[in-house]
Amino acid sequence: MDAIINEVISPDLLMQFEKKYKQEQALGSLSPETTFEYAWCLIRSVYSDDWNAGFKLLKQLFEKGDQHAKRDYLYYMAIAKYKLKQYDEALKYCNGILAVQPQNHQVKELKAFIEQQMKKEGLLGMAVVGGASLVLGVGAVALGIFAATRGSK
Repeated sequence: MDAIINEVISPDLLMQFEKKYKQEQALGSLSPETTFEYAWCLIRSVYSDDWNAGFKLLKQLFEKGDQHAKRDYLYYMAIAKYKLKQYDEALKYCNGILAVQPQNHQVKELKAFIEQQMKKEGLLGMAVVGGASLVLGVGAVALGIFAATRGSK
């Protein structure tokens, strides 16, 4: 998990995906695939502003994008929030996926990784106290995933 979280993209590769994204955007033919690729590149940047920008693109994709890719969007949104040290938000996205896919090993691993980091930083108890406010958010995320998986059958 550490390799996924700490992977850094080269500035040249980031610029290449940014160029493709902006070209499609200028032509009015921006594809979800290009948006996702660019967002994932931003999340692998060394700059927190890029992590925020990547998160925002993923959130847009989640809200209006491909129903079949919602789980992937949430997963990478959780990674962005982890990198931004917004651990409670990262856990919210993990829990949303797990509410619909309880056996998802990749998400379970990410959740454990986040909780381990919170424990190191002494934040796990705070997350439990604040957990009640996250229940509504998790329910909304899970409902979105459930609707997406039901529509694909």
